[in-house]
Amino acid sequence: MTLNKLKKPPFSLEKILKSLETGSFRKIICGASNTSFTQVERLTLVYSLCGVDVIDIAPQRGIYTAAAKGILKARELAEKHPEKYPGFNVPAVMKSINVGDDKHFRKASFSLESCVQCLECVKTCQSGAITKENGAKIYNEDKCYGCASCVEACQHNVITMTQNPFKPEEDKSDIGKFDAIEIHTGNSSVEQVKTFLEFNKNIIGKAAFISVSIDSMSFNSKELAEYADSIIKLFDKKIILQVDGISMRGGTKNSSTLQTLAAASTLLETKLNAYIQLSGGTNHITPELVKLAGLEIAGIAYGTFAKKIILSYIEEYNENEFVAKLDKIVAAAQALTKNM
Repeated sequence: MTLNKLKKPPFSLEKILKSLETGSFRKIICGASNTSFTQVERLTLVYSLCGVDVIDIAPQRGIYTAAAKGILKARELAEKHPEKYPGFNVPAVMKSINVGDDKHFRKASFSLESCVQCLECVKTCQSGAITKENGAKIYNEDKCYGCASCVEACQHNVITMTQNPFKPEEDKSDIGKFDAIEIHTGNSSVEQVKTFLEFNKNIIGKAAFISVSIDSMSFNSKELAEYADSIIKLFDKKIILQVDGISMRGGTKNSSTLQTLAAASTLLETKLNAYIQLSGGTNHITPELVKLAGLEIAGIAYGTFAKKIILSYIEEYNENEFVAKLDKIVAAAQALTKNM
């Protein structure tokens, strides 16, 4: 089967709704700016075998095909070896789109003539985008998902973050090639979000379910509750409200998960008519902290941390080596998803 004719197996909307209602919903975020086909395919393969509900991908052309390929490979393995992969699930593929100036839709840009090759950016890169070869820095833009750790590490101010120019309405070839949509509001006002929804209604209307990601760091508690309530009222059906804490920092410190917990607590107190799902800084201790705090959330999305725990396998192995080590890789990923 050629890549252009790849078609992902259908997911179960009933199962996803049940996961949301019971608080067991789990999503893996490949990165709204991650355009590495290999990373997306392998992340999708591994976490499909682990049984996650949703794979969240960048909107660029071809990324859906990479995710679909990963799911098809996972299904083939699960059918051949059901005893090895009893948790396999066909996840929904969620396409992230950007209302405006959202930090998830950016990549690092280097002023190479000013770079002194101190390699501090190599040490801090969480995505495998910046590596070292023969003592010099190598940058693979496709793997960058915009965490900006390299900007913080660079003492010579040679790195900036540039917004991804992609416009979803121009992506004609991939319209319909997704199961769900996630709308990142960034710094946009409610009116700007409303205008965006109206302009892109043909694309958004094809989604089986919708998630809206809100940057909780942009508001105080009262503003967050008011903004979230206003956003929810723009939709005629119950949506997932992704409470984004400290974005793209789940693999740095255990405490990175506290911001999204605090924001979710605020929204739960207001009893909004939405599924409240955590993201941004989530990691292996997030489920336990949710229990300790007594938060009745709908689920958790893992991004940076989900990639970090298997990134070395994804990056260092060729196809044969990756397949040979797959059981070990899935076991590592299941350490994160076993609480589903």
